[in-house]
Amino acid sequence: MQIFKIVGLLSLLLIVSCNQNIDSNENNIFSGNNLNGQNFKSDKFLGMPMIINFWYPSCPPCAKEIPTLVEFDKKNDQNIVILGVIHNSFVDSKQDSQKMITKFQVEYINLYDKDNLLTEKFNVLGFPTTLFLDKNHRIVTKWTGFLDETTLLKEVAKIKE
Repeated sequence: MQIFKIVGLLSLLLIVSCNQNIDSNENNIFSGNNLNGQNFKSDKFLGMPMIINFWYPSCPPCAKEIPTLVEFDKKNDQNIVILGVIHNSFVDSKQDSQKMITKFQVEYINLYDKDNLLTEKFNVLGFPTTLFLDKNHRIVTKWTGFLDETTLLKEVAKIKE
């Protein structure tokens, strides 16, 4: 009987973890506020590809990939919108997020996901997670885990098409 419970639980976990709840044919329109409370609306950027990076300050791989995103942003010439979404974790404060942004000289917009609505909307289950959206804001790739420069450039090529 115990084996049936284990198999059933594992099956349920597999079904839940595979369910992305994102329709890649859907335009992903959303809004949020940055750390200063200023509003951001994604529909202002329809027609431009977008990279959305979900992170939080005490996440080591998140901190490790930020310099790669910053360097890409410097060379980007605003052809692709880069957006950070800061997860409201239990261990980090808004001030911790601002310190990271200052430390790495991040110039792209970072939204503070106070109620984790964006994390839920995009079904982000692990950090960091980076979404690559085409010019119609349809998700082309959802990358969970550390994002190195090679992978970043490979995924950018897909959304520039």
